[in-house]
Amino acid sequence: MAESLTLGQLEFLRTIRKAADELLIHRPKLDFNEWAPKHILNPDGTPFAFRPTQVQPAKDLFNPLLTSISIRAFSGAGKTYLFGAGFCYAVEQLRMSAAVMFPNQILAEDWVNEKLEKIFQATPAIQDLEKTRDLKRYKSWTTGAEVYAIGANSSGQIRRLEADLMYTDEADAITQDSADEGDKVAQFEKRGRGRREQFKWRSSYPSLKGASKIDAYYELSDRCRWYVDCLECGHVWEMHTRQMIWTPGKPETARITCPECETKHDESARFKMAAKGRYLNKLMEEPEPVGARGFHLNCMAHTGDHDSAYSGYLHEVAAEQERVKKAENPEKARRVFVNTMDAESYAEATETKPEAHSLYQRREDFKPAEMLPPGVLVITMGVDCQKDRLEAQVIGFGENREMWCLAYRVFPGSPLSPETWRAVDDLRSYEWRHPISPRPLKVVCTFVDSGKWQDSVFQYTFPRTRQRVYACKGAKAIDRPLMDGKPSAIGNQRIPQYHVGTHEAKDLIYQSLSLNPPKEGGSYPRGYIHVPRIDEFGPMAGGEGTGYFEGLTAEESKMKRSTQTGEFVRFFENVNRARNEPLDTMVYAIGAERVLRPQYKLIAQNLHK
Repeated sequence: MAESLTLGQLEFLRTIRKAADELLIHRPKLDFNEWAPKHILNPDGTPFAFRPTQVQPAKDLFNPLLTSISIRAFSGAGKTYLFGAGFCYAVEQLRMSAAVMFPNQILAEDWVNEKLEKIFQATPAIQDLEKTRDLKRYKSWTTGAEVYAIGANSSGQIRRLEADLMYTDEADAITQDSADEGDKVAQFEKRGRGRREQFKWRSSYPSLKGASKIDAYYELSDRCRWYVDCLECGHVWEMHTRQMIWTPGKPETARITCPECETKHDESARFKMAAKGRYLNKLMEEPEPVGARGFHLNCMAHTGDHDSAYSGYLHEVAAEQERVKKAENPEKARRVFVNTMDAESYAEATETKPEAHSLYQRREDFKPAEMLPPGVLVITMGVDCQKDRLEAQVIGFGENREMWCLAYRVFPGSPLSPETWRAVDDLRSYEWRHPISPRPLKVVCTFVDSGKWQDSVFQYTFPRTRQRVYACKGAKAIDRPLMDGKPSAIGNQRIPQYHVGTHEAKDLIYQSLSLNPPKEGGSYPRGYIHVPRIDEFGPMAGGEGTGYFEGLTAEESKMKRSTQTGEFVRFFENVNRARNEPLDTMVYAIGAERVLRPQYKLIAQNLHK
């Protein structure tokens, strides 16, 4: 039959056969590493180029011999652009179905329609393709390529998914609950079509040690890390922020030290070493092109731009570490740095709760009712309501975040009685003598808990004659900042009510209580809490125990994953239902101080006037 066909007919049949082959088994014309720089443009119009740390992952993304690729990287490592370019290649060259899963649907759709769409727009080869559907959660082209946006909180969508490429981002922020149908990532990755070639990508910076998903994936891989050669001695090592040194208060002097020859490398040397680095596996060998691939990358491997406010990236990172030390909640700030910059999971301190008896023993010899300590610059008060009493604590604040407990009073009586509230007014208007100021100090802001007895609290806090006396309420979300934003306006009278991030506040208090006083002649650490050796801060009625300090340390804490962000935060709970009013009233007094935002240096300068 072939002999009876003309050459033109034969050529036509070959064309038809070639087109059928392309539809049935599409073979890419270029490898991903070659295709991306030729077809993707950066936002400024320059050609796309892989960073040194992205070259090996780019080679591996579409290797069918790798069962999975897990990237545990610092924030800013460029994984969004790497995986975005991979999606472009999957659509234009491989014509496959690709899906990305984020902790929730909104995040997934935002990634596809904002970040990924920008890369699509910068890729003419993608723009030339004709779309058949263009929805927020699903896009398809006439070539058969598809992109799905999936939220881990939607098991129904995951069950209906069919894809060749499955990418899980922010894996450590994905939460599980009792109603879940097994592990969300495993459920997602089972939605492959059963084809011979499937690609499973995962990425995240880690969270809490022992609970990190990306840690678990990385440990099951060949565990590749970015190694460099010391420019001085040739030692092969992984650079880390632990090896950074600088003069305290001068982050611009930051250097990174070789662990072998102890050479102090400047930013130029760090950049050169990072740019010439390579990935080695757990055996310190070149990674094999089979099995489960894992990449770990901390911020010292960064070869991108640095903030122009700093002389170099070492300067920028050192400045960030100094901010961590001075942060309002330094331990929380350290958790963030360890997760996002070191790309490591945070290990909890073995001892997280201060001991009541030790705190009682280290009380100090000052009598605030007679004379304030000279460091006190601002005074606030927190009030807790119970059915048969009100409890109030007066706290003094100064520079360096130091706090002084000044008074703790229990006012018997119902919150419904005006007499009980008059006792609170008497304490609020008390004049505290100061050794420097010619005028006595008074409580300048008061927070009253309105979680219970709300009507009575509103009657007390609403009259304009009581300046800076506010109702407050503990925020329900466990990851709520100590104070953020303006108060809510309650009811027709628009009564202001502040929401206090109680877990954040208690975390801060427990950290402060765990600080040690200085040795003789030294200065107190930032955030130290001073307590006077007076009866108000001693045993409760009957003289047993430590009273105030037992209440101050009544709650137990643990790390708990936020359902809002997926991140781990410290959660406090009164397990034994012990009296915890000293802790609660301190929380409210701190909240009142945060609302004021005092300028302590200016107050200190004007105190003697």
